[in-house]
Amino acid sequence: MFNKNRDKEIVVPVKLELNSPFCFSCDKDLACFTKCCKDSSVTLTPYDIIRMKKRLNMSSQEFLSFYTVPAVIEGTELPIPMLKPLKENTAECPFIAEDGCVIFEDRPLNCRYYPLGFGIYHNKDQADNEKFFALIKEPVCAGHGLGGEITVKEWLESQGISEYETINSLWVEIILKRKSLGPFVTIPEKTLQMFFLACYNVDGFRDFVFDTKFLLVFELTDERIQKIKEDDMECLNLGIDWLKTVLLGERVLKTLEKKAGIF
Repeated sequence: MFNKNRDKEIVVPVKLELNSPFCFSCDKDLACFTKCCKDSSVTLTPYDIIRMKKRLNMSSQEFLSFYTVPAVIEGTELPIPMLKPLKENTAECPFIAEDGCVIFEDRPLNCRYYPLGFGIYHNKDQADNEKFFALIKEPVCAGHGLGGEITVKEWLESQGISEYETINSLWVEIILKRKSLGPFVTIPEKTLQMFFLACYNVDGFRDFVFDTKFLLVFELTDERIQKIKEDDMECLNLGIDWLKTVLLGERVLKTLEKKAGIF
């Protein structure tokens, strides 16, 4: 979560490591309770959308149309959905109520991180990506310094972040590889549409798999095909494999025969 208008003050982040301690508490007794949700910009990851659309009993296409607006991942042309404000000319989260978040158990990853910010550095010469954290002390927030001391690692565990990051990891890898190509590589519009479909519109991608020649082009086991019909996680994983194959040329999916024009 980031806030670009709040109080129009510069917020200087404090860099932290996994074992760095900090104190923070958020509850209804604070005067600032829910204010951060009324002036925020929240981008959504693939797993965010799967969790939220299930919570709301919607298809991914319905959720994207009703609750999001398009944005672009910084440093790339790659698209990413952003939560649409509840009302026009505001930055209020559509899921905030007087008592707090109405979908709290399925809230997005950015909300789970708060008051921490994070970034990922991709080093082509190393196997692992370097992750770094920052404590964001915004003027509007009165929760800093309250509650017991907790480390960054403990905070991540308490907010259920590991599950989100595990599922989103391959999506993040594609983004980092795109960034490593530099600003002089242009991505065609159709490719951007493919990226959006596979990463965020899991129900739409499932239709794409079964309603086109996809299964005549790519070799999938009967077991995997059945799982894709029933499981959003399996469908997302196939989408990522497809992007790696057709966008990055990694040949993750085996080709049955060469056919064109399936997208």
